[in-house]
Amino acid sequence: MSAVSTRRRFIEIMPFAGVALLAACSPKVEPPPAVVNTPAPPPVAATPAPTPPVVQEAAPAASAMPLVDETAAQAVALGYVANHTRADTVKFKSYVVGNQCSTCALYLGKAGDAEGPCPLFPGKHVAAVGWCNSWVKKA
Repeated sequence: MSAVSTRRRFIEIMPFAGVALLAACSPKVEPPPAVVNTPAPPPVAATPAPTPPVVQEAAPAASAMPLVDETAAQAVALGYVANHTRADTVKFKSYVVGNQCSTCALYLGKAGDAEGPCPLFPGKHVAAVGWCNSWVKKA
C-alpha cells in the first residue's frame, strides 16, 4: 500500500474516530425513572394554618438616597464634583463651561430637581449642578 493511500484512508476515518472518542468520553445520561400512576390519597379535612400577613417594605423615597461623596473612589476616578464650576479643567479637558449633571443624558432626575439618580453611582444621587468626566449631551 502506498503512503498516499494510507494518508487518504487516515483522513477518511479521522472524523469517525473523533465522534467515537467524544461519545466514549461524554457523561452518561440515565433515562428518568418510569412514572407509575398511583391514586392520590384522599384529601384530609384539616384546618389550614393561618398565613402570616405579607409585609411590603416601602421603596425608599427619592430624597432618602444619599448624595455621592466627592472623595469616594468612583467619584474621584470620574472627576465628580457637586458643583460643576469646581470641575478640574486641567485634568479633565472635556469639561465645557455650563455642562452639568442635569443636562447629561445619564442623569435620571426630573427637570427642576436639586438632585437625582445616575447609573454611574448606583444607590446614590448626584447634584443636578454637579459634573463628572462621563458627561454626555442629552438628546
